[in-house]
Amino acid sequence: MKLSSPQKQQGVTLVMSLVILITLTMLGLSSIQRTTSELAMAGNQRESSLMFQAAEVGLESAEDYIGTSKTNADYSNASLGLYSVNASDTAYAGPQYLVDSTWATNSQASTTSLDVNEQPRYMIEYLGDRYQNIAAIVNIGGYGNQQTGKIVSIYRSTSRGVGLSGNSQRYLQSYFGKDAP
Repeated sequence: MKLSSPQKQQGVTLVMSLVILITLTMLGLSSIQRTTSELAMAGNQRESSLMFQAAEVGLESAEDYIGTSKTNADYSNASLGLYSVNASDTAYAGPQYLVDSTWATNSQASTTSLDVNEQPRYMIEYLGDRYQNIAAIVNIGGYGNQQTGKIVSIYRSTSRGVGLSGNSQRYLQSYFGKDAP
């Protein structure tokens, strides 16, 4: 039996080493790309969560405002983000929620300790008393059913939360019913 000479095997080791090195490089690059994508997804999830939490704070502030208001006449000041919907006004379109300048000039700010780019803001629309305004016929936790002897005022509050980057917003809207003042 004749053994191969060492000179013929020198190139095979080099080629195998290069194949292994290229394979490890590709695995490393793939890992880096996956980690970068996961980091971006985690950042986006955090941003989305912050926006939602900020918008929730805005809704809570709006509900607090509604709960403490003494009269529905307060809801006629658009510069404070307070609107009153007239049942006979078929042209009423409501506030322009998706326009930034509307939020800057026609809303109220809430205060939160969240690490956000700007404080949450809210607007409130007084829709009228139930059954007096077609816009106010909303079933809210049993308020939609006829209740004798009670007049229920219906409000729609809209809140905008901004995340840490300030590049996007989250809008939340809720209806609120309370015994008429």
